[in-house]
Amino acid sequence: IRTPCTGRLETEFLIKAFETGADGVLVAGCLEGGCHYTSGNLYAKRRVQYMRDMLEEMGLEKERLRMVNISAAMARPLADAITDMVETVRKLGPSPVTRNGHK
Repeated sequence: IRTPCTGRLETEFLIKAFETGADGVLVAGCLEGGCHYTSGNLYAKRRVQYMRDMLEEMGLEKERLRMVNISAAMARPLADAITDMVETVRKLGPSPVTRNGHK
C-alpha cells in the first residue's frame, strides 16, 4: 500500500493485509526526525507496535509485522530489511489466517 506518509497507515490496512493472505508485512517509513509531515512516522511506529501486540494476542507471531525507518537514498539497507523479512516469514511458514480472516 502506498501512502504519502506512514502516519496515514491505519491499523485497518494492516489487518486487511493479513486477512487477505499476507504472511508478513514490512512497513517502510522515513527516518525518525526526517518526516516531511513532522511526526507521521512516530504515529506509524506506535500503530505497528500496537498491531504487533494484537497479533500476539490473536496467537500469531509478532515477527510477521515489522517497521523500518529508512531514507530513499538507503537502497542497500532497505534491500537488507526486505531480505530479512522474507527470511523471517519463510521460517515462520504460511500465516494461519485464512482468506476470510479466521484461523
